[in-house]
Amino acid sequence: MKIWIRYIGFFTLGISLFVLLISMSNNPEHIIEGQWKELVWEYEKVDKNDTITNDYDNVSDFVKDVVGENLVIHKAESWTFKPNGKLILKGSNYSKEVNWTIKGRGNILEIKYDNNNCEHYSLTELSENKLVLNFDTDTHTRGIARLTFEKI
Repeated sequence: MKIWIRYIGFFTLGISLFVLLISMSNNPEHIIEGQWKELVWEYEKVDKNDTITNDYDNVSDFVKDVVGENLVIHKAESWTFKPNGKLILKGSNYSKEVNWTIKGRGNILEIKYDNNNCEHYSLTELSENKLVLNFDTDTHTRGIARLTFEKI
């Protein structure tokens, strides 16, 4: 009888620790909420390489033009994630509202438009102050683009 009590106690302790660890982890949907500003676009195989001169703004604009030819939101400068699944994309002369969700194991950001088009980004890094998104372009010969944001 004592051995059963030990087994049940050990099993209960294991389940309790598991539940405690799960409840302490941060939910990516809560961390991503807020306003994020684009810092830089980086690209593996871009045709222009001026990063030696530290002219990152010009490279970033060039990369946006090259990579974003087939993307809907490639010129957004500010992304505001609302808790109700709405994302407000603001550029220099426009604003657009779309839907967002986090899929997979918290590592895929899905953005849906009114016309049912979807974009999927890999959440490479997500912290209180930094957001890094990767996406594969349609050409597949050019590689992966990385967008880096800071929280405002």
